[in-house]
Amino acid sequence: LPADPRHTAKPGRIRRLPGLDGLRGIAVAAVLIYHFFGSALPGGFLGVDVFFVLSGFLITALLVREYGHNGRISLKKFWQRRARRILPAAATVLVVCTAVAGILGGDAAVNLPPQFLGSLFFVNNWVQISEAHSYFADTTPQIFMHYWSLAIEEQFYVLWPLLFLGAILLARRLGVRSPATQMRWPAALATVIGIASLIAMIVLFNPDDDPSRVYFGTDTHAFGLVTGVVLALIVTAPSDLWPDSFPVMVRPRITKMLGWTLAPVAFIALVAMIIFLPDTAPFTYRGGLFVASLLTAGVILSVVRERGPVPVLLQWRPFRYLGERSFSLYLWHWPVVVFLLQELQDGPKGQETGVPDWGVGLIAVAVSLVLSELSYRYVETPFRRRGYRGVLDGLGEAKRMLPVPAAALTLTLLAGVALGDSPEHSELEEQLSSISKSQDMQNQAPPPAAGAADPGLPAGQDITAIGDSVMLASAPSLYQRFPGITVDAETSRHYTAGAGVIDTMLADGSLGEYVVLGFGTNGQAFDGQLDQIMAQLGPDHKAVLVVPYGHQDPIPTAAQQVIDYAHAHRNVYLAPWCSMISDHPEDLYDDGVHPNDEGGPVYADAVAAGLRAAKAGTQDAAVSCAL
Repeated sequence: LPADPRHTAKPGRIRRLPGLDGLRGIAVAAVLIYHFFGSALPGGFLGVDVFFVLSGFLITALLVREYGHNGRISLKKFWQRRARRILPAAATVLVVCTAVAGILGGDAAVNLPPQFLGSLFFVNNWVQISEAHSYFADTTPQIFMHYWSLAIEEQFYVLWPLLFLGAILLARRLGVRSPATQMRWPAALATVIGIASLIAMIVLFNPDDDPSRVYFGTDTHAFGLVTGVVLALIVTAPSDLWPDSFPVMVRPRITKMLGWTLAPVAFIALVAMIIFLPDTAPFTYRGGLFVASLLTAGVILSVVRERGPVPVLLQWRPFRYLGERSFSLYLWHWPVVVFLLQELQDGPKGQETGVPDWGVGLIAVAVSLVLSELSYRYVETPFRRRGYRGVLDGLGEAKRMLPVPAAALTLTLLAGVALGDSPEHSELEEQLSSISKSQDMQNQAPPPAAGAADPGLPAGQDITAIGDSVMLASAPSLYQRFPGITVDAETSRHYTAGAGVIDTMLADGSLGEYVVLGFGTNGQAFDGQLDQIMAQLGPDHKAVLVVPYGHQDPIPTAAQQVIDYAHAHRNVYLAPWCSMISDHPEDLYDDGVHPNDEGGPVYADAVAAGLRAAKAGTQDAAVSCAL
C-alpha cells in the first residue's frame, strides 16, 4: 500500500515517533517535581503511569511488527534487547548508591539488603509490600523505593510476550489465518487483564489504610501497561504490506479533526490531573489512575497520527531532551534527593543552619541532570548500541579506559561492605516500635491514685488521644503529663483511620470526654471529614486538634486546615504543637517531624495548652503555624 515516505518504517520495525520522547520528558519532569517540590505538583506521581502506558504501547508494537515480518517472535532476542536497555543503567545506580549510602551512613544506609536484592531481581514492589513500606508516608527513606515501577515493567516484559504468543498460537490452532484478525486475540486477553487489574485496585483499596499496597502491586497496577498494549494492537500494522507501521485506517479529514479537538482535550485533562490529583484521594484508586492511563493513550494516538498541536508541542527540544534521558534521570533522582536531605540539612528540617527544602530540591535537580547525562552517554547508549560484548571489547582495546574496571571493582566492594553493615531499622523506627509495644500496657494500667492536679486541666482518665506516628513518639510524655490518659497512636495513620478508632471507642464506652486528635503528617482531612468526626463525637465530647509541624508536603496544608477549621467552629480547640516546636527544631529527629526525647515534653505541653482551652471553653485565636 502507498505511504508517505516520511512514515515508512523498516520491515519488522516501527516508525520513529519523536513526540513520544517529549511525552516521556513531561512524565519524568512531573515525577521529579513531585518528589523534589511535592506541594507544587500533587499529581506528579502520575508520570509513572504515563511511562507504563508508553512501555505497553511500544513493546507491543514491536512484537506485532516482528511477528508480521517473520511469522514468529524470538523471545531470546527480545529479552536480550530489554536487558541491554535496562540492566546496565539500573545496576550502575544500584551499586554506586549502595556504596555511597554505606560511606555516608545514617538513615539512608538502613535496610539496604532487601532493597538492593529486590531491585536487582526486579521484585522491588513485592518486597516493599511484604515489608509494609509506604510510598506516601514513611519514617525512613528507602533509597531504592522508586525501583518499584521498574520492577512492574520488567515483570511485564517477561510475561506479556509469552501471553501474546500464547494468544496468537491459540488463534492459529482455531484456524484464524489473517494476521489482523489474529491480533484481536491478544487484544481481548489484554482487555480482560486490564479490567481485572482495575477491579482488583478498586476492591482492595481501603480508604482507612495506606494505599501503598494497591499502588505497588503488579496485580492492581497493571492496567496502565495493558492500556498501551490494547492501543498498540489497534493501530499497529501486523504485516509488511503496510510500509507505515501505524497506517491511518480512517479518512484523513477525520484524523485531522480529532487531532485538533479530542487530542488537545486529552492532553489538557492529563496535565490537569498531574497538577491537581492528590495521591491520597480515594478517587485516585477508584478509577483516577485508569482515567490518566486512558488520557495518556489518547495523547499517544495523537502523536502517532501527527495531526494537531499536541505532537508539535511534544517535539519541543527541551521535552525531547528530558525524554531521551528519562530512564537515567528517573533512576538517579530519588537517591540523590535522599542523600541531599540527609547531608545538607545538618539537623532537623527548619533549622536555621540547614538548607531549606526548596534549596535541596534545586540542588537535587542540578545533580540529577548531570548524573543522568553521564549515565546516558557512558552507560545507557554504549550498551544499547554495542551490547555487552561490544562494550567489554572496547574497554579491553582502549588503554585509557583501564581505570574503569578498577573503579567498578572498588564500588562493588564498597557496596558489599555497605550491605553487610546495613542496620535493619533506623533509630526512629526502633523508638516507635518500642513505644507501640508498650502502648496497650500503659492504657490498661490501673487509674492513678488521687493527688494534686492542675485545676485548669481535665483528669487524665477523661482524656483520649488518637493520632499518628508523631503522637506515638510523644506517648511516653503524654502518659507522664496526664496520668490515666488513653493513647491510641500508630504510624502512617490518616484521619480516616482515626474515625474508625472513634467509632470503636464510642461503641465500648471507652472514649473520654476530651478527645485529642493528632493527625496531618500523612495528609490533610478529606473534604467534609472533620465535620463527620465532629458529628461522631457529638455534644458530649470536646475535640482538641493538634496543629501538625513539618516542612515537607502535605504537612503545611494540613496545619492550615485545622487552624482554619477551629476558627470556624467554636467547639473545636487547638494544641499549638507547630508554633511551640518551631522554636526548638533540635528537639526533633533528623526527619524534622517526629519529636525525640526532648521533643516529647514539648508535644505534651502543646496538648496541655489545647486541653486548658477546651476545659475553659475559650479558644486561643492567636494559634498559628508559620510553615
